[in-house]
Amino acid sequence: MKITKITPRGFCKGVIDAWAMSKKIRQENPNKDIYMIGWLVHNKEMIKDLESIGIKTIDDSYKSRYEIIKKLKPSNNTILIFSAHGSEQKALDLASQKGFEYYDATCIYVDKTKEIIKQKINEGYEIIFIGKNNHPETKAMLSIDDRIIFIENIEDAKKIKINQSKKYLVTNQTTISIYDFYEIHKYLKHKINLVKFENEICNATFDRQKAIDTMDKSIDLLIVVGDKKSNNSNKLVEIALKNNVESYLIENENCLNDSWFLNKKHVAISSGTSTPTWLTNKIIKIIEDKWGNDEK
Repeated sequence: MKITKITPRGFCKGVIDAWAMSKKIRQENPNKDIYMIGWLVHNKEMIKDLESIGIKTIDDSYKSRYEIIKKLKPSNNTILIFSAHGSEQKALDLASQKGFEYYDATCIYVDKTKEIIKQKINEGYEIIFIGKNNHPETKAMLSIDDRIIFIENIEDAKKIKINQSKKYLVTNQTTISIYDFYEIHKYLKHKINLVKFENEICNATFDRQKAIDTMDKSIDLLIVVGDKKSNNSNKLVEIALKNNVESYLIENENCLNDSWFLNKKHVAISSGTSTPTWLTNKIIKIIEDKWGNDEK
């Protein structure tokens, strides 16, 4: 069986920067309590690694970051780190008001989207934001202004009530599918008279999605290494499935299923932007040893 390692794969610059920041903060503050507000990145192995150096993660799946900060007691021995996905401004403001020492690990591409939205609101635009519901990046963007119109898919786009006398900006979460963006783009371009589009899918997400979209036609199985919470990892699987390639998202080697490889001739492996390289390499080694090592 032929085995292809899709490139690019794995960590993006935003993840590397956030990870380096967290390690440095721990090294410079060996005796302080450090809390990560939200998952630094959406990968369980990365969360375990943070825990191994004494950084405790406070999950934001069920409470807003503002609510989390509201319940924390200020202490000179405590440091907060806000995750790479972006945070509601009021959560950052509250951390400052309560006297916390804190650091914001928000990805530069997420910050760029935030600044575009703010600028266009000041210029009188109505904002339509495409993202994944309840994702921390989406929450951060929607917190900018409660008038922002949120949509998740083309069905939501069709429900928007448009005021043709107003001008609109359509922008998006950095890790959505290129297919989803262009489908919505095509529809809204004809639905709204005055509309501008800012495609904010980050380069790392775009390049990884493009690599899956254009991979060798002989590939009959794709394994994507990534966490179930990772939006960009899930989108790689979705793109492969749209191209009629059998595809699975796995979090670790224990998720591999022998039956997937039966009668397969060409398997490819990729990984999301929040997946550690060592984990992907471990999966590749297992697949090579067990099912073949004809490598590209």
